[in-house]
Amino acid sequence: MGWYFLSPRYAISQLSDWNTTSQELTAFYDRDKVRSSFEQQMLPQFETYPLPLTKHVVLDAMTDPNAIRAFVVEPYGDWQFAAALGLPDELNSEDSTGVMPRLMETTENWEFERIGIDEFIASPSDRDDQKGNSYRFERDGLRWRLVSIKLTTKIR
Repeated sequence: MGWYFLSPRYAISQLSDWNTTSQELTAFYDRDKVRSSFEQQMLPQFETYPLPLTKHVVLDAMTDPNAIRAFVVEPYGDWQFAAALGLPDELNSEDSTGVMPRLMETTENWEFERIGIDEFIASPSDRDDQKGNSYRFERDGLRWRLVSIKLTTKIR
């Protein structure tokens, strides 16, 4: 009975733990399903973007373990900040000159919507005036795997 109520919170905590290695994070989400969910949220103009930031490069970046962690840690944040963490080194700029520091849009409060016994959706619940991303999990044995992140804005 405790598993039923506590395991969704544990699933969120596993994905947002900064001490978990990137390799360990991959066990907590289904990269192909999350990638597909992001692709469905892209505007058609994304198909026309030139190299080096093509649709496939951005989708790979968004589903990188470090980006997934950032999406969960910062459910109110802009998708570009999380995706930047997953970009290949050659596309990431080391020069931070002129970059404005920003506050992370984090939460400690989560709302869990159960969909039967095999699925739940987690959403941040501490801001009445702002909606955050939502995270859909599916049961995999006695653990949960992230299968979709629904962003608050379209990917453009």
